[in-house]
Amino acid sequence: MIFLHKSKSGYIYTDPQSKDWTSLAPHKAFMDSPAYPAFLENLQPIVGSVEIIHASKLDVAGAIAKGNAGQKGGVMEVATFFDVEDVFLEGVENFKTAIRKLHTEKKIVGFLGVIDSGEVIEKIAKNKEAMEEEKGRALIIMLGWESMEAHMAFRETKEFADSTGFLRKGTSGADMFHVAFKNA
Repeated sequence: MIFLHKSKSGYIYTDPQSKDWTSLAPHKAFMDSPAYPAFLENLQPIVGSVEIIHASKLDVAGAIAKGNAGQKGGVMEVATFFDVEDVFLEGVENFKTAIRKLHTEKKIVGFLGVIDSGEVIEKIAKNKEAMEEEKGRALIIMLGWESMEAHMAFRETKEFADSTGFLRKGTSGADMFHVAFKNA
């Protein structure tokens, strides 16, 4: 699977023949290999600039497969939260539980039932120009939707406001974008 990200929009191309990284070490080895500069150069025309972060325990391929099962398209909402504290991690688990329960009980319109999260391995900051000492822990949350419009409509509901309350403590802010599913 290749995940390409350009500013606030992006692309996901899934290929059943591709290999997911099983840990950070093989990807870092690839990044240190002589082939890596050419790989980045080939990506440049597609994505402009490349920012790579690694997240633990984030099943992107599984989420895409589940979200795309029997569907044509769909989008993944990807939210990165910055300067996260332990209390935020607890809130994320409560948020995921609340969304799953709400979807089971009321069927959230346009929600594909996909939700996952993973802590970013590197220390990062919302401000891309931040000094190393200004960087901190971060976490990514993914939710699968039939469309960006379905997600934006859910954001207007009381249920959205209630569930996102779990994500307010222990973080300095977030960036969110949508990535379209495309099958290779």
